[in-house]
Amino acid sequence: MEASASAPTSPEIELEPPEWQPRALWVGSRELCGVSAFYFAAFFFAYFYLRSLDSNKSWTIGSVHPPVAFGVAILVLLVLSAIALRAAAQRPELTLRAGGAALAFAMLAIVLQVIEWTTLGFGPASGGYASVFIGWTVSFAVYGLLCAYWIETQVATAWRRGRERIGATPADVLTDVETVHAGVRACSFFWTFSVVIGAVMFVLLYVLGT
Repeated sequence: MEASASAPTSPEIELEPPEWQPRALWVGSRELCGVSAFYFAAFFFAYFYLRSLDSNKSWTIGSVHPPVAFGVAILVLLVLSAIALRAAAQRPELTLRAGGAALAFAMLAIVLQVIEWTTLGFGPASGGYASVFIGWTVSFAVYGLLCAYWIETQVATAWRRGRERIGATPADVLTDVETVHAGVRACSFFWTFSVVIGAVMFVLLYVLGT
């Protein structure tokens, strides 16, 4: 039976030009920011809605006091992480050192968040504020862990590509550096945006509080 309508057994696949990748990463990082903004807007809305409505007088149930010292320490580490990654994004020669520092600060912030949970005197059932607090911190910790993984992949890629460039032509090195650094810049933009969101929620949950 003739199979003239079937797909070719060995199609020629045209590879995407390497110069397209920086633009794709630029667009992708902005789209991720939009997705994140919509997700975390739910906690922002829940905070003000539950606090203003409070129809059952259950905004807080019992003694609910956020540990401000932990919140400040976590925020400082996140800001330092964003600054370090920004430095790596601006200067390719700092990718390994500044990127590694950004990863370390981010992971330390997540560790402090876990420790904070063990010190809380309330849980998600302690009213509207407590449910928003727990929901936000858990979501942002998981979110931060995924971001830390992205940072790690950028640092690891820069390190590996640096070793592979030994003996390469100047033109190939220049193209490869631009491609790798485009990933660092995209990651930095997204992580900085994420830290700004974290700072906004810090004001709501720790400064304005209950």
